[in-house]
This record gives sequence, structure tokens and C-alpha cells, in this order.
Amino acid sequence: MDQTLAGKGFYTSENENAQFAYSFLPGTLFVALLCLISLLSYLTDADLAWLGVRPRSFFGLIGIVTSPLIHGDLLHLLSNSFPLVLLSGFILYLHRKVAVKVIVLVYILSGILTWFIGRPSFHIGASGVVYGLAGFLLFNGFLRQNRSAMAVSMAILFLYSGLFYGLLPTEERISWEGHLAGFVAGLVAALVYGEGIKKTVPTYIEPGIVQRHVSNTIGPHYRHMHINYQVPQPTTEKNHFYTLNTTTGRATALTNAVVVTSYKKRTD
Repeated sequence: MDQTLAGKGFYTSENENAQFAYSFLPGTLFVALLCLISLLSYLTDADLAWLGVRPRSFFGLIGIVTSPLIHGDLLHLLSNSFPLVLLSGFILYLHRKVAVKVIVLVYILSGILTWFIGRPSFHIGASGVVYGLAGFLLFNGFLRQNRSAMAVSMAILFLYSGLFYGLLPTEERISWEGHLAGFVAGLVAALVYGEGIKKTVPTYIEPGIVQRHVSNTIGPHYRHMHINYQVPQPTTEKNHFYTLNTTTGRATALTNAVVVTSYKKRTD
């Protein structure tokens, strides 16, 4: 497909596949940043837990921004990496108009709520963001009553049914407050920015003087044919005469009319 047509909004399956793939790129880059921070922390033997959320502490407010970047160990990092890429990718693909707003709201609000309801300890990790993204996809389908969004909600329930277990205070080392805060942040994001999932409607460009015609009836794949449209220039060689009808006020043109009759001249 010509890139010119793609730039003008002409729908192609190649463009849709590329957009789907690129939707997972931001999440992948974010996880790469998390891996880099964890690697540097391991190599330098630095304890970055103090960058987590410290509830009801003024200095702990810095954790609202930095806590999702810090993880306790490799298992903690891996448990958040795949869900971050998958959930953020689906939001960026299915909700392109509001995706950035949803992710930013979940990121910030999950930290703020953890600061209010958390135990007096350092809360680290991107689990709150994961719960927020999953909560948005889950609640959005049930709130909007959209079939496509409902299908996504059911898929989230099937893939991440264990999320609800993390909302309970089961282990002391696990920040269930951060999970609950993220889940509530996802609900808020669904209420504020939620929308139904609409199917992509192909858009077509208007024909110009010269345009490329695309047809799929020639073979199994797209073939291109060039069609040139030419507009003849007006000529001034002929003279046209008009007669004004004073009764009707209209001008009539004089033409050489050819009269055809069924009369046949006798030759005998």
C-alpha cells in the first residue's frame, strides 16, 4: 500500500497490525527501565527501598512517583513485567484517545491512595499500577455495557482471577494496600475516561486528477492500476448564437437541427 494513501487515512490491514504491535512498545520500554534500575541496584548493592511510598509521611510523598520503579528482588520484578506490557498494550490499542490519561491517572492515584491507607512502612513495586490497569479494563466493560469491552473484561477475569487474592491481607511482606489502591484507581479511571470499544471504520480518499486505484479482484493479493483523469480544455473555435425570447425572458441557442421523418419520396 502506498504510504501516501496511508498518511491520508486510507484504511489498510497492514496499518492496523502495525498499530497493534506498536501499542506494546511503551510498556516494553518501561519494563526495560525497571530492569535497568534493578540491575544497577544489584551491581552497586544499593538499597532503594527508601524511594517507596511512606504512608502519611511528608517525605514519603516522593514514592508516588518513584515507588513503581523500585522492586525488592528478581521475582518481584518478573511478576509485574509481563502484566505491565500486556495490560498497557491493550489499553493503548483499544482506547487510543484516552490511553495516556488513563495510565497517568492510575500511576499517580494508586500512589496517593497507598499513601493514605497503607501501613507505616515503605511500599515499593509496580503492583499498584498493574492492578489499576487491570481494574480499568475490568470495570470499563461492565460500566459501559459494550460487547467488545465486556469481552475484554471477561478475558481479564479469566487471565487475572488471582488478582482478587492479592486484595486481601494474606502476607505481611505483600502490600495489599497498594493492590487495593491500584484497583480503586482503575475504577476511578473507568468512571472518568471509560468508553466503549468501537470497530475501526475504513475511510477512503476522494478521487483526484490522478490517483492510484486499488483492486483485489485481479488476484489473491492487491494489485495496482494507474488511472489518469483528464479534463479537456475549453475551445473557442466555434461561435454560438442565442436569441432572446421577450415573452419568457429566456435565451435560446440556434442549432442546426436534423429532422428525420418516415416520408419516402416517390421515384416513379
